[in-house]
Amino acid sequence: MKIRNSAKAILIHENKLLVIKHKDQDGIFYLLPGGGQIPGETLPETVKRELLEEAGVEVEVSKVILLRECFIDQDFHRVEFMFTCGLKRENSKYLKQDREQIGVEWLSIQELKSFPLYPVSLREAILNYYNGRSNLPIYAGEMP
Repeated sequence: MKIRNSAKAILIHENKLLVIKHKDQDGIFYLLPGGGQIPGETLPETVKRELLEEAGVEVEVSKVILLRECFIDQDFHRVEFMFTCGLKRENSKYLKQDREQIGVEWLSIQELKSFPLYPVSLREAILNYYNGRSNLPIYAGEMP
């Protein structure tokens, strides 16, 4: 079984959450920006690289607030480390977009539950963090 680390960003700026917009055969959905760690790279370095590549933003990486495991299939296990981040600068173009990525958006925190942000239970975890109602960090296990 292959195990791969992934680093994601929870970047909230002006009451909005930065997300990556995707489209597949079922329609539009959103994911946190971030991706796979490469050998020799720290997790905070992964977050910085991935946000610049996917969203064209430079960030200050803060702390891990959420850990999630994900079983893609019987041969692939991903561990996601979700970091809070602060916005340093937005750039006008992306270096490279992931497959199925069609854009970048800032979603209103107040309306977060109405957006197709996945995994679904991530919405509640982010809202709890934003509203100061969680003991962090949180190990979420396999999040539906």
